Amino acid sequence: MSEQRRARSAQGLRMRVFGTMVALHGTRELSLGAPRHRALLGLLMVRLNQVVPVSQLIEELWGDRPPRRPTAALHTYICHLRRALSFGARPGGPSMLVRHQAPGYVLALDPDQVDAHRFERLVNQARRDMAAQDHRVAQDRLSAALALWRGAPYLELVDYAPMAEESARLEQARLTAVELHAETSLALGEDEAVVARLHPEAQRQPMRECLIAYLMTGLYRLGRQADALRLFERTRAHLAEELGVDAGAELQRIHAAILRQELPIGDRAATRVDVTAGEDRADVAALPQAEHPTGGGHKDMVTCGARTARSALSRERAEPGAGAAVPHAAGVPHGAAVPHSAGVPDSAGVPHALTSLPFVGRTYELAVLGAWADAALSSEGGLAAVTGQSGIGKTELTVEVTRGAREAGHEVIGVSCRGKDGPAYGVWARILRQLSHTRPEAFRTVSARYSRLLGGLLSDVPSDAAEEDVQPPLRAPFLVEDAVCVILVALARQKPFLLVLDDLQSADYSSLNLLHLLTCRLPEVPLGVLVTSADPGPESESTPQTPLNHLLCSARTLTLRLGGLSEQAVASLVATHVDADVDAEATLALHKRSGGSPCALRRLLSLA
Repeated sequence: MSEQRRARSAQGLRMRVFGTMVALHGTRELSLGAPRHRALLGLLMVRLNQVVPVSQLIEELWGDRPPRRPTAALHTYICHLRRALSFGARPGGPSMLVRHQAPGYVLALDPDQVDAHRFERLVNQARRDMAAQDHRVAQDRLSAALALWRGAPYLELVDYAPMAEESARLEQARLTAVELHAETSLALGEDEAVVARLHPEAQRQPMRECLIAYLMTGLYRLGRQADALRLFERTRAHLAEELGVDAGAELQRIHAAILRQELPIGDRAATRVDVTAGEDRADVAALPQAEHPTGGGHKDMVTCGARTARSALSRERAEPGAGAAVPHAAGVPHGAAVPHSAGVPDSAGVPHALTSLPFVGRTYELAVLGAWADAALSSEGGLAAVTGQSGIGKTELTVEVTRGAREAGHEVIGVSCRGKDGPAYGVWARILRQLSHTRPEAFRTVSARYSRLLGGLLSDVPSDAAEEDVQPPLRAPFLVEDAVCVILVALARQKPFLLVLDDLQSADYSSLNLLHLLTCRLPEVPLGVLVTSADPGPESESTPQTPLNHLLCSARTLTLRLGGLSEQAVASLVATHVDADVDAEATLALHKRSGGSPCALRRLLSLA
């Protein structure tokens, strides 16, 4: 093959290092071979167009345990890599992308064919646009850059030091891009989008002061001064506890400006949500959409979730000024739940008319989860958890989220995890059974090779049969868990779906382990897992972390802790069940006794 033909062929090659490393020629994914073959490509990729000495490659590939003939082994790996990348070449024709150049080898590739390099180029261009005060163009470039992100770079290769270092460097570059995007959005007056996007980032990066400063500014501009001040105090306490330092000068300056009400508000007219009289104000009008590989402008990025938010607002009946409780997340302000009153009766004797109450007062959480579900079911899957005390409305919130998902045409598989005495993996047995009924042909195809291993998990047990009839094998738990994950991932790639697990605190130990394994595979799979759980127990140095706590506290998990409903939301609920007008004093008493819990309020109303 001539040099010109090889060059034209190479132009069709694209490398993705965000998430699992993938080589694509057109739409065809190239087989890169065994893990160490992939590692060799990664070592060359992090020094793109640079010569890497043979001795360095041997040391980084095998460490202090090289093969008997390391140079020959490395040459064999190079030959395999050349064949893998020799798309379109004649049989035996080596790829010219991996070249020998004394004293080692070089991967010769146009940087624009690698997603990480395109990402950094777009960010650098956005910096120049910002310097020229062209915030809209800068915002579009940053949106396109962040849309390339599919997960931690070199996800499967971070056991090798060079890839681990490059992954950490690119993660810092991503955080910088997020902060620059927030800066451009604030300059354009898009405060709601800033708060929505930075909320989960602050949960994962509670000591990132620049990010916290932008979030505080957005909260203040939305009229949430108290939340901004609480966020500052939490960040300062975290810095003192972890690093023994105080907040930086810039963060303290913003804090002082908020206290003095001197922080500029900016123009929000173009981004404010229209709310009719009598409805709660939405704290977030537009939330970030799933970032598609093809990029796209910011306009597409911030419209996701607006449908969910407006749907929730259309159902609100609270009085003007009623605010949604802010969910708990590390580094993000929240309203603490008021404990239930000891005088609240139990649920016995509750009239049928009071067994359910209208859904009110959760506009913010519904908008956040709606945007998360849209992202999870479009490209980047994930785990979201709704926690809180019993009766606070966790299940009701997830019902609203799943209703929105179904209205958007997505499949929803929901199970309850109650019943700790059930068999191991009982939760997943029910999930697999539902999928086998809703997608019989696809399920049969992807699960056929695991029928012997999974045994009872795949048996078609009638829906009214006792759960104890399901007896999956327990001799190889990891193989069982891996097989279930493979089946779910394969089905989600064919058609995305949402898993809803209620009362996760009641799931058996094995089911929790399987869920943890599944979450590790979600960044590149259009599969969302939404769970509800009681608040995790307090951690201590003497008590090992439980699988449930590990899941709920993971940086991969979006955790929303529900507090009590506002007094205005309680008044709205009371108005739906009491014909006569209820004065403010009685409403205040009901709110105080119920702690804002819909369940406790239902019990109190049953006595009226």
